[in-house]
Amino acid sequence: MSQEVLALDWETEFLPWFQENWKPGEHVSIVAPTGAGKTTFAAGILDSCRRYVLALDPKGGDSTLATLGYERLSKWPGIKEMNKRLEENEEEGIPSRYIIGGMSRTVEEEENLRETMRVTLTDAWSMGGWTCYADELQLLTDPRMMNLKQPVDRMLIAARDRGLSFVSSYQSPSWVSPQAARQASWVAVSYTRDDETVSRLAEILGRPKPEVRGVFKGLKKYSWVIVGRDPREPYRVTIPTKR
Repeated sequence: MSQEVLALDWETEFLPWFQENWKPGEHVSIVAPTGAGKTTFAAGILDSCRRYVLALDPKGGDSTLATLGYERLSKWPGIKEMNKRLEENEEEGIPSRYIIGGMSRTVEEEENLRETMRVTLTDAWSMGGWTCYADELQLLTDPRMMNLKQPVDRMLIAARDRGLSFVSSYQSPSWVSPQAARQASWVAVSYTRDDETVSRLAEILGRPKPEVRGVFKGLKKYSWVIVGRDPREPYRVTIPTKR
């Protein structure tokens, strides 16, 4: 018997449901090609569900992250200074959400940016409680790029007890560390006909490949399927709206 598919309105049905069900320490993988709206999806769930967010910018001035509306910190300020910021924001009753990373054009700037990403991941791990968002995760983890697979995998594998969540987006599961999807409690995928992506998702989620393929076959453009780890759970379909 085919699995149930629920079509949910983004604002009134999906976000309230996800806010209730996305627990601290649980990770989210967002899988979609360029231009499918990964940042729009991420912004919606982060703004609705998380008060403490670090959006990592390994691109060095990613314009799409600017749509999040977060304050940008060109360098990680350190744990002491960040705790001070958190206290001030709590006193004012506002969330603590930041984009981490400045503009990077020269070789020296790229080295400084890599160090900023490394220190941010290390200190966020030490502090606990953060939700880190990495757009185009392969830029952080690929040995030919920033080569930060070790701190990323540590957060993915052992963050639950520290209340850390990791939201990662990428174009295909084959492009990134297997831990990105393997450790995710929730996987969100946009419309795709890529058979490799469907096969990988079916394997990761423990769901029949024909079932997964059938769900994507009926999707409209810009639609998203959100799948949890419980095979008894229905597939949930929604279309994010920009803020």
